[in-house]
Amino acid sequence: MSPLLHGRTALCGGLLLSSLAAFQDSSPEDTRPPHERIDLPSIAACGGCHEKVFREWAESLHSRAWTNENARVATRDFQKKSCRPCHSPRSVFETGFDRAPAYRDFNQRDGVHCLSCHGLDDGVAAARTIPDAPCRPRREPRLIQAEHCYPCHEPTHGAFAEYRTSDAFALGVRCVDCHMQPRPEGDGRSHGSHGGLNPDFVRRAIAWEAERTDGAIELRVRNRTGHRFPGEIPSRAFLIRMDLPGHETQSVLLRKPFRGEKREDNRLRPDEERTFQFPLPRGGESARLRLLFQPFPLLPVEESFLLGEKTL
Repeated sequence: MSPLLHGRTALCGGLLLSSLAAFQDSSPEDTRPPHERIDLPSIAACGGCHEKVFREWAESLHSRAWTNENARVATRDFQKKSCRPCHSPRSVFETGFDRAPAYRDFNQRDGVHCLSCHGLDDGVAAARTIPDAPCRPRREPRLIQAEHCYPCHEPTHGAFAEYRTSDAFALGVRCVDCHMQPRPEGDGRSHGSHGGLNPDFVRRAIAWEAERTDGAIELRVRNRTGHRFPGEIPSRAFLIRMDLPGHETQSVLLRKPFRGEKREDNRLRPDEERTFQFPLPRGGESARLRLLFQPFPLLPVEESFLLGEKTL
């Protein structure tokens, strides 16, 4: 992981984890059932009992949906009001799975709060019902349906419409099957960083092969995800670079255009395989091909995730 990105992630995660320790040492008494505590930070509402889940969530983009520097720049510190509901949402169960959630105009620093996804009127949506547990968890099959992700990932980002055209959708693969995989220990699904800020996860999003032909480097890339690659937002970019000693670098940049930007959306469609060709001068030396991923524009190109490289 990039030192810059790792530092920011570690700082945010470290602050949240230190909050967990402080909360466990001196937690104020709150007689309300946990499902009513969305006005409290996730650490106070849920973290006391669900420490493992809290620690995973603390490292995810969900926890930083409101404080993420890239999001704040892109929305002009959330002056763009249409972005607020998904970066600080109330429970998606309140409004349903066919529209954006209601905006939580309090406790915004928690971003996508635990109860944004799990909150019900009379308990907590869970994988199984446990009548005597403090948060009144109730088995809710809709919790792991792909539609559960629709409210925040479709209205402005279009990820769900893309998903409906994919092989994954046809085969019944859900969002959680990739982004919230079961833990190896067998105690539920991971709530950690399984998205655009996880280099290992992003590397699995594509398959590729390259070969040197007569006069060119030919690269074939296949999108293995159930949505476009890069996904959702213009700040994520897929950069292909070919360096040849003594010659100018050749590159191709794939990303979604910003609103108002005169640029085509040249990202890979779900399951698409595309071929790129880079001409070589006669008698050229070995060329270095690199596949890079920029999770946000504030990260220098030199610190992009390396998805793969090959010398030909």
